[in-house]
Amino acid sequence: MSAETKKNNEWQERELGALWKKESTTQKYLSGHVKVDDGMGGEETLQLIIFANKHKQKDNHPDFRIYKSTPLQKKSTSEQQVPASEQQVPASEQQVPASETVPSEVQEVPEEHVL
Repeated sequence: MSAETKKNNEWQERELGALWKKESTTQKYLSGHVKVDDGMGGEETLQLIIFANKHKQKDNHPDFRIYKSTPLQKKSTSEQQVPASEQQVPASEQQVPASETVPSEVQEVPEEHVL
């Protein structure tokens, strides 16, 4: 096994999840998942959403707030909407999914703060 392959395998074993940069019409945020121990020898995947903390006033206040993302509520068949991926609306104009609505205590994430 090459040193590079061994290094990649070590990082893969240490990985806990992943985040993606997203943008709504009002702000930028991170969305993703982490894997956590379920207490019974297995793993549970938590969906997360991360916003900048707009109430930060001191250095010891957090820069970002992490929230558990809630699943979208399913609508009846007659009320279902066409998935965003199938709409003719540009991605820049699509709304943030209901599971990722912005809490009132968060603010726009400046580009330099998005990882």
